[in-house]
Amino acid sequence: MLLRVVIISLAVIAGLWLLKRAFSKRSSAKDAQSSADTVAQSKLIQCAHCSARLPATDAVWRDGQAYCSMTHRHLGPKG
Repeated sequence: MLLRVVIISLAVIAGLWLLKRAFSKRSSAKDAQSSADTVAQSKLIQCAHCSARLPATDAVWRDGQAYCSMTHRHLGPKG
């Protein structure tokens, strides 16, 4: 009887350990993805007109060039 309780207890503990391991792998994969998203969002680029640096997500684009504002976009590249 005691052996049966020990075996069942070990099976329950092993099952809980496996579940915990499975869920921690999922969350670490999500953390890695969100970390990659943060890096992509924080990439700085330069305005083609004034050379100011700004996040790529905030840039105004025209003809493959990034600008910091609509005014600079209309003025075009400096040069």
